[in-house]
Amino acid sequence: MILYYYIICIFLPLFYYKICIFLPLFYYKIRIFAPWFYYKIMINRNVISDLRDWSKRKNRKPLVLRGARQVGKTTLVDEFGREFEVYLSINLEESEHLQLFDYYTNMDNLLTGIYLINGKMKKDIPTLLFIDEIQYSPRAVSLLRYFYEKTPWLYVIAAGSFLESLMDKQISFPVGRVEYLAMHPCSFNEFLGATGNIELQKAQQAGEIPESIHQLTVNLFNQYTLVGGMPEIVADYAENKDIHALGRIYNTLLTGYQDDIEKYASTGNMRHIL
Repeated sequence: MILYYYIICIFLPLFYYKICIFLPLFYYKIRIFAPWFYYKIMINRNVISDLRDWSKRKNRKPLVLRGARQVGKTTLVDEFGREFEVYLSINLEESEHLQLFDYYTNMDNLLTGIYLINGKMKKDIPTLLFIDEIQYSPRAVSLLRYFYEKTPWLYVIAAGSFLESLMDKQISFPVGRVEYLAMHPCSFNEFLGATGNIELQKAQQAGEIPESIHQLTVNLFNQYTLVGGMPEIVADYAENKDIHALGRIYNTLLTGYQDDIEKYASTGNMRHIL
């Protein structure tokens, strides 16, 4: 027993020492390789060039990004936000974010609250503000005109999945004070890039596909028609190349759409039709 006691006393500190050394090392490796994994499955969307063009215009207005759920609006803007020194993001599905627009009546105080909730210091430098799920706050919609008129250094993008539902509530976007950009599921060209066919993607975009690889292009297009263009599904297929495994993701997306119909359809007849 005495021998065991001494063995424990000697090796336990050593074991603890190794944990203290290697756990930070493991954490360090996670911090390094996690971004690599993120970019590995990231789909480069061509529409980001439209966002760059919008940001360069001197007379730009707040941009309303429209599109169905799960087409990649949030991911696109998050990626675009990396090109700004300051990126602010709020999601009006979250009650604490939604309350910002209900609580603050002064524009300066509202901006201060947005900066604070993002943990950023307020500066008059080019800053991207992303208001996601804006359909939850009619007041946020009406304030877009003031972002345009009073904060020229602020680049504002708003997004929502059911913006048309606001029209039924007699709420409209400020006429002449906002711009619109529609976002759709991944195109065939984006599918080529996601699946690693980069050179073919460039050739297809330029309209210069040689006859010798026409059949290959047709085969890939057939894959695209089977997989579809929803970014999550394209990313999974690009990673695993297993069409049969995509059923689970499709079912999740369909369930989400059905839930949204129940949420936004104003009458029972409309739910039935949808």
